[in-house]
Amino acid sequence: MKNLKLLLIPILFCGPLLIESASSTLSEETKNNAELFSTLPDVTSVKLSPNGKFVGVAQKAGSKRIVKIIDLEESKVIHVHDFGKKGKITGFTWVTDERLVFRVARNSTRVVSDFNIGNLVASNIDGKKTKLIAGYGTKEQQGRMRSKKGNSRAASMESKLKGDDDHILVTFYDNAGFNELSKLNVNTGKVKLVATSPLKYPSWILDADNNLLAVTSSDRDNEQEIFLYKPSLKKDFFADKTCKNEKNCYLPKIVEDNKKPEWVFFKDFIFPKSGILADFDGNEKLILEEYRDKDTSGLYEYNLRTKEVELIFRDEKVDIAGYMGAEGRLYGLMLMDGYPEYLLLDTDNPVKDIALKAYKAFPNQFVSVYSYSDDFNKAIISVGGDTNPGTFYLLDQKKNQIVIIGKFWSKTSYAGLAKMEVIDFKTKDGTNVQTHFTKSLKGENSPTVIHPHGGPWARDDWGFNPTVQFLAAEGFNVIQMNIRGSSGYGMAHMTHVYNNFDGALTDMFEGIEYYHDKGLIDKDRVCVFGVSYGGYASTQGPMMRPDLFKCAVSEAGLYDIEAQYTSGDIRKGFGGKSFLEYTFGFGSKAQEQSPIEHVRKLKTPFLLIHGEKDQRTPYKEAVSFMEAMDKAGIEYEKLIIEKEEHGFSDPVNRKRKLEVLVSFLNKHLN
Repeated sequence: MKNLKLLLIPILFCGPLLIESASSTLSEETKNNAELFSTLPDVTSVKLSPNGKFVGVAQKAGSKRIVKIIDLEESKVIHVHDFGKKGKITGFTWVTDERLVFRVARNSTRVVSDFNIGNLVASNIDGKKTKLIAGYGTKEQQGRMRSKKGNSRAASMESKLKGDDDHILVTFYDNAGFNELSKLNVNTGKVKLVATSPLKYPSWILDADNNLLAVTSSDRDNEQEIFLYKPSLKKDFFADKTCKNEKNCYLPKIVEDNKKPEWVFFKDFIFPKSGILADFDGNEKLILEEYRDKDTSGLYEYNLRTKEVELIFRDEKVDIAGYMGAEGRLYGLMLMDGYPEYLLLDTDNPVKDIALKAYKAFPNQFVSVYSYSDDFNKAIISVGGDTNPGTFYLLDQKKNQIVIIGKFWSKTSYAGLAKMEVIDFKTKDGTNVQTHFTKSLKGENSPTVIHPHGGPWARDDWGFNPTVQFLAAEGFNVIQMNIRGSSGYGMAHMTHVYNNFDGALTDMFEGIEYYHDKGLIDKDRVCVFGVSYGGYASTQGPMMRPDLFKCAVSEAGLYDIEAQYTSGDIRKGFGGKSFLEYTFGFGSKAQEQSPIEHVRKLKTPFLLIHGEKDQRTPYKEAVSFMEAMDKAGIEYEKLIIEKEEHGFSDPVNRKRKLEVLVSFLNKHLN
C-alpha cells in the first residue's frame, strides 16, 4: 500500500437507488413492552453465497436458531438447516456455492444460556453430506484437539481459502489459551497444522491470499504484543546485528533456512490499542493503531525496513472506533464523536465502492458491508441506528437497487421508537463528558433514569438499546453518560479511574445537575439503574450523593472490591490480575471504594438484581452485601434468578426483570 493517505471521498454515485419496503407484518405493534424488549432477535445474520444466487438467513424458530437457504432469483426457500437437539446454530459461513460451515452450540445444564463448545458442522446447501468436522465427538478430539494438559479443545473458523474449496483456516483453542492455526478439510474433518501461536488468545493476521503474516495479543500486563511470521517476510531485510534473541529483535534475523525462527518479536511500537491491522505492503509495512505521545489513538504506517513511522490519521477528540476492511485490505475507519462518521482511505478496494453506495443510501446510521458476492455485484448491507434495531438489505449494483432481506426484530414498529440525542457538557474542572439523552414517549413531565454502563473500560454509543427503549416506552427519560473511566475519548479520560474507582462518579453527579439546570429533567425525580460496573455506580453513587436519587437499582453489581482478587472470573483470565490492579489498586485504598464498607450510608430505596450463576461478580458477594444491609437495618428489594449469569440471557427472565424494574421505578418516581 504505497503512499497511504486519508481521503475524504464524497458519498456520490451515478443513478438513484430504489429502496423497497418489507411486508406490513414487519411493522406489527406489540402491547407488552417487557415482552417485546426482552425477546431474542428474529434475524441475526444474512450472508450471500459466493455466486450471489443464494442467501442464508439465520433466524429464530421458537427457542432455537435455524438457517434458511433462499434462492434469490426464484424467491423460494430451498432448504432449512436445523440441528435440533444436537445444538443451536450460532453462526455460519459459505465455503463454496454448494457447502456451508456452521458454528454450533449446545444447551448448558449449568446455566440458562447456550454454551458455545466450538463445534463446526459442514453441510451441503440442500442439507446432504452433513458432518461434524471439529469439536466434541470427532476423532480429532481424541488427538490434536485435546491439549497436553487434558483440556478439551474447541474450534473457531478464521477464513476461507482462495482457490481451495476443500479447506478452511481454523483456530483450535482450549481454556488455557493454547492456540493453533490449522487447515481443516470441510469434507473429511482432517486437520493440518499451519502454526502454533507464541501468544495466548491470539488474533491471527492474514493477507489477501490468506498467508499468515503476524499474530497479536495482550500479555499478562494487558500490553499489546506482536509477533511477525518469519516465512512471510522477505529474505533481503537488513539484519539487526544487536539482536541476541527473538524478544529483542526489531527485524527478522538473516539465517540459514533450516535455522529460521518461526516467529520474530516486533517491539517498536508504543502502547497500541488494538495492535496490528491486516494490511501489509509487500510484507514491508505494518498498519498500527497507537497512542504514541498523544492522548487519542492514531492510525500509523510502520516501515519494517527503514523503521520510519508515518501518521495516517488521528482525531484530536476521540479514539478510532472501528475499521472497515475486505479482501485482506483496510479501506476505511469509523469515528464515534456522538454519531458514526466514516472516513475512507485512498486505496483500491472493490468493497469500498459498495460501502460508498450504502453510506449514501443510509446517512447518519451504522452501516456495514456484511457480505458480498465474488464478483462484487451483490452485497448484504446491515443498517442500524437509535430507532432502527437493525435491518439487512440486499444491494444489487447491476439493478441499482436495495431491497429489504430481513429485520432484526420483526415485531417492532421502528417508527414508534424513541430518538436518542447526543449532549456534551463540561465538568467543573473543564472535562468534556458526552452523554446520550432519550426522552420519554409519555410526555415532557416524565421522571428520569440514569443508566451508567459497565466496564468501566467501556462506553455507551448512540444507537438502539432495548433497555433504554423499554424505559422510554414506559414513560421515563433515560440518560447515559460516558463519564471518566469510559473508553473511546483518549487515554486521560479512560485512565482517570485507575485506583480511583469511585472518583469518576462525580461526573455523573454533575451531569444530573447540568440536565436539571438546562430544564431537561426534574432533579427531584431521578433514579439510577446500572449493570456490573454500572451496578457499582448505582450503589456507590447514592451513598455519596443521596440527595440526587429517589431510588437505585443494581444488577450484577460489584459490592466488594477486595473479593475480586480471590473470587470471580476476571482474576482467572489472561491479564485479569493486571486489570484489577489498574482499576482497583491495592489494599486499603481499593477496599475504601467498596459499597460494602459504606453500607450504612445507603439511605435510598434499593433494588438488588442478581443471577446465582454469575461468574463475573459472584452471587456470594451479593449475598454478603445483603447480609450487611440486613445487619444495618436497611430495607431493600431483591430479584434473584437461580440459573442466570452476568446479564440475563433467558428472554423469560429478562421479561421478569423488566417488569420488576419498572414496578420499582414507578413506586418511587410516580
